[in-house]
Amino acid sequence: KHIKATPVGMVVTAKSELLEVQGNKLQFSVEAYDEEARIGYGTHTRHIIHAESFLRKLEKK
Repeated sequence: KHIKATPVGMVVTAKSELLEVQGNKLQFSVEAYDEEARIGYGTHTRHIIHAESFLRKLEKK
């Protein structure tokens, strides 16, 4: 969720925390801050893949 705008040139810092691991699924909380206040927050989901298996499946297409 975006909370506030940040002026051009102001430094923005993001931080994340791993909340949960379910098999190959990773759930993170994320926050963003400018030099004055929190400007956004949310969750982010990533999946770990096996590169060799993924590439083999692509070759079959």
